[in-house]
Amino acid sequence: MNSARDWIVDRFALRPIYDRLLDRRVPRSPWYAGDGAALMLLLGVQILTGAALSLTYSPAADSAYASVEHITEAQVLGWFVRGLHYWSAGLMVVMLFYHLFRQILLAGYKAPREGTWLIGVLLFFAVLLMSYTGYLLRWDERAVHGVRVTLHMLSRVPMVGESLTLIAQRGPELGPQTLSQLYGLHVVILPLLIVGLTGYHLYLIVQRGTITRAERHQPVETAEHQRELYRTEKTSVRGGEHFFPETAFKSGLMATLVLTAAIALTMFVGAPRLFPEGNLVESSLPAEEWWFWWFSGLIALLPPSIAPWFVVLVPIVAFTVLILLPFVDRGPSRGVKHRPGWAFGVILLIVALLALTDYRRRSPFTGWPDPAPPPIPIGVELTEAAERGRVAFADLGCNSCHPVSGRGRTVGPDLARLTPPRSRLQIEQYVLQPPVEAAMPAYAGRISEEDLSDVVEFCHVAQTFPRRL
Repeated sequence: MNSARDWIVDRFALRPIYDRLLDRRVPRSPWYAGDGAALMLLLGVQILTGAALSLTYSPAADSAYASVEHITEAQVLGWFVRGLHYWSAGLMVVMLFYHLFRQILLAGYKAPREGTWLIGVLLFFAVLLMSYTGYLLRWDERAVHGVRVTLHMLSRVPMVGESLTLIAQRGPELGPQTLSQLYGLHVVILPLLIVGLTGYHLYLIVQRGTITRAERHQPVETAEHQRELYRTEKTSVRGGEHFFPETAFKSGLMATLVLTAAIALTMFVGAPRLFPEGNLVESSLPAEEWWFWWFSGLIALLPPSIAPWFVVLVPIVAFTVLILLPFVDRGPSRGVKHRPGWAFGVILLIVALLALTDYRRRSPFTGWPDPAPPPIPIGVELTEAAERGRVAFADLGCNSCHPVSGRGRTVGPDLARLTPPRSRLQIEQYVLQPPVEAAMPAYAGRISEEDLSDVVEFCHVAQTFPRRL
């Protein structure tokens, strides 16, 4: 047995890998610092499940949707593979933000780790783009809306917006060629980019190390001072440990917990449901994935005149800030205790992200509505304008929030229970510009005059309906 092991180690030159990567001493770290290992494991799951899905998925506009249906409903364990791919993608985004915030709290971007940080920033945005393009491949209504949002963002970029839009949709208009390009981006280009960046990121981590306990407890003036502290701590009996098995086991514990969560969500929640097949002619309503809810919630709170530009500026500003961070924050303090201002800022940002996510969760007006118009009482005949308004009420997503006579979702007030009754003018004003405290977007600039008139007419008549059908 030993001779066989020695033969494998010798012939495949594994000894240098073991000596330089696994048997090296590193500063002791807690188990919750295993977010990097969790990201690595999730990336591996993404690659394996993505490869399995690509064997059946068809990247053609007329068959993509059907192929996803086949994977989910007919293929052996297809629902599990697709579900695990989906949930590991979502948890990867969550762990990505956790990793980012933890490094900001500890000042893990300071000398001599600026290069590690910059590669990490590129990885951060590459993974976000990967998670975004993934759900577009389903080619359902959610995907079509996501593509249109991307094209809208690109069109707003000064000077080169039109060219970027033509490149992104691969032609003068959105069509089947757009899907094939998205497939190539998601399956070939982005995975190669992410794997390459990840390999170099890990190389820099091995060379520069992670932030140590000594760095968190005293000022670090220079890169050479950091290297001295790192060498001292990793070689000490109390401060250091072998990467394998001590550090690897602790990091693997967190990675295992995250993977277990992905498997549990796959088993008990399942793969994401498909919306109706994508329609390139009619407009669709937004229904982004849950890990982008915070962004959708933020946009919903902005005035319509600002929102179109805001969606373009946020990624650009975020990328610029993160890239410049190591060159702007050059003070000697590291760790949470010595950086209370940074800690407060990160906590505030996390609270804002969670609040916006919850706002989007509780506000299904930004999601896919019930396509069926509200029911009408037996014996009631609507005018032509009110009937058109009833249909528009569903098309515009109003019945995602407002029930009518007790039928429908109960996020907003029931139209048959408004007290006191509203006039047509009051209803129109409410639709165009709701009160600040109302969890409803302003439709000024988002609805045609004809649809507005019809919806107002239906809402006015619905006030005469019985309280319960």
